[in-house]
Amino acid sequence: MKKLEFKKKKPIINGWIHSPCTLSAEVLGNSNFTSITVDLQHGMLDFNHCRNILQILNRYKVFPIVRVPNNETGIINKCLDAGAKGIICPLINTKEDCEKFIESCFYAPEGIRSFGPTLVGINNDKYFLNSKKEITTMIMLETKESVLNLDDILKLKLLDVIYIGPFDLSISYGISPEEIFNNHEMLKTYKYILTKVKKMGKIAAIHCISAETAINFLRMGFDFVTLSTDLALLKKSIHSEQEKVYKFLRNSKK
Repeated sequence: MKKLEFKKKKPIINGWIHSPCTLSAEVLGNSNFTSITVDLQHGMLDFNHCRNILQILNRYKVFPIVRVPNNETGIINKCLDAGAKGIICPLINTKEDCEKFIESCFYAPEGIRSFGPTLVGINNDKYFLNSKKEITTMIMLETKESVLNLDDILKLKLLDVIYIGPFDLSISYGISPEEIFNNHEMLKTYKYILTKVKKMGKIAAIHCISAETAINFLRMGFDFVTLSTDLALLKKSIHSEQEKVYKFLRNSKK
């Protein structure tokens, strides 16, 4: 599987897994997502769950990504060894932070990744040779400091994707989470980041909460949008279907 690439007029639509349920992973894997992210930072799952879900996702035509909990070489290596093709790293504020992350993703001479492709190498004898072309590096942009350092961060050639975390980024700017998708200043900030990222030939990504939000950011020019999380979509679907029944019951009493 090649590195995750943005193709003109075919944006990347990303799914997001917070649940440890492998049955949900099967449903998402069989859906029409370009990529799916397993969230080890805020998801309610541990590495063992993550490994099992990656094995499921690798049966489908979907690009498997893991958001690691922190910028630590051990967990980054472990997720890659388990079959992740992309890594999203949070808590990146400086070029030095980003360099440390990128080094963890690649074998020497580009990085410091330790050799041990435990699962990913079982049926791939050429994994070591091809891994540099397959791994997609992604960082969260979620603080004022990271925005100030964006120009330096974007100079790193082995960095592929800038992923805006609008909740933490907005909070960093003193904006309430309820306003992040309609606050004028934050929308200007997203557009500013987008312009910088595109100019440097990187993929511009952002986390969304609905199809409507995703469409708005696609119209703005983003290459990669996360539709929502598995648990949020489940909650929304349950509420929508329940409301139809309750509406019928209310009307039948009139």
